[in-house]
Amino acid sequence: MILDNLWMMISEFAPYLILGFFISGLLSEFLTVEIVQKYLGSDSLFSVFLASLLGVPIPLCSCGVIPVSAYLSKNGASKGSVTSFLISTPQTGIDSIFITYAMLGPVFAIYRPFIAFISGVLGGALVHFNDDKKSEIVEESCEDDCCEEESKSKIYNVFNYGFVKLPMDIAGPLIFGVIFSSLILVFIPPDYFDMVGSGILGMFIMLILGLPTYVCATASVPIAFALHSSGFSMGAVLVFLMSGPATNIATMSVIYKILGKKNLLIYLLTIILSSISFGLLFDFIFPGLSVLDSGYTVNHLLGSNIKFILSLSLIIILLNALRIKYFPSKKINNINAEEIFIDGMTCNHCVDSVRKSLKNIKDVKDIDIDLASGKLSYNGPSNAKKNIEKSILSLGFKIKN
Repeated sequence: MILDNLWMMISEFAPYLILGFFISGLLSEFLTVEIVQKYLGSDSLFSVFLASLLGVPIPLCSCGVIPVSAYLSKNGASKGSVTSFLISTPQTGIDSIFITYAMLGPVFAIYRPFIAFISGVLGGALVHFNDDKKSEIVEESCEDDCCEEESKSKIYNVFNYGFVKLPMDIAGPLIFGVIFSSLILVFIPPDYFDMVGSGILGMFIMLILGLPTYVCATASVPIAFALHSSGFSMGAVLVFLMSGPATNIATMSVIYKILGKKNLLIYLLTIILSSISFGLLFDFIFPGLSVLDSGYTVNHLLGSNIKFILSLSLIIILLNALRIKYFPSKKINNINAEEIFIDGMTCNHCVDSVRKSLKNIKDVKDIDIDLASGKLSYNGPSNAKKNIEKSILSLGFKIKN
């Protein structure tokens, strides 16, 4: 029965998640961190608005958004825009929007990113008006030949990010989310939490569940569906979908370091108050709305054979992502390379942020970073190590002894 639920959920969201992977690949090529940085430098409400707007479609988890935000902050983005980006980005992304449509319906798929955008603007605006300190540009952009990215075709980059790098970041949490959801569906009777699952009590239960835990925006959707099936209202589920991906203990500790105590408090209060308020609003506008009334079959236009092929393709993509992440092909070691081990990297965005930051350090070249082990190897002068470690620490990571 557990396997039946697993396959049913995978077959329902596989077509949409694969499409989300492809569009995410397009965004990674044409909506880069450098483009985002370009528009976030001004200390104005418009930069806060843009930060939240640009953050909504980018598929970054709450851990992956931290080094990107630190990179933006180090290169002149205002604190208000960084806060706005930190709030809106992990709540949703193109891939999570598509899987939300597949499992929670079109109304929720529209409402969720809209609320992520609004909450980002609110939090960023509060920081803008309460913190007049400007972010300092502590690094110069590197323009040497050694700093240029490896030349690859745009088509390769789109598919490499969409079907390799992004799945590497979400495969583990997504598989866990689907299995955990199946267990809830099997062992918790429908409407078991019906008495406490709606209203303000249901919202607080979801908040307590979501705030300290780590679950990415995409992996949170199967769990949200299972919670809804056990009796929690759609509004209560929204609270979990906002607070779970946007907060966890590790993320909050790094935000404290980057933005300070006052802005961390604004960050948390924005997410808490926004999630509860918009959760109550959803239940008020759509009273009794449930995706269970008609099952969770929204891709009825697709034939069973196509769904089977796409489901199998998604399983292969996820397994391949796990293989690359945890069993990478061995590389020929550079015997002259220096090595540093980094603690705290969770996704390819973390790796990219470290690499981009290190390329700003003069005479540092041949940079190679292994995500699974945290091993950084490079060639450079002996006095560069101090600057490298300082750059890594500024992104919110730690150095292993």
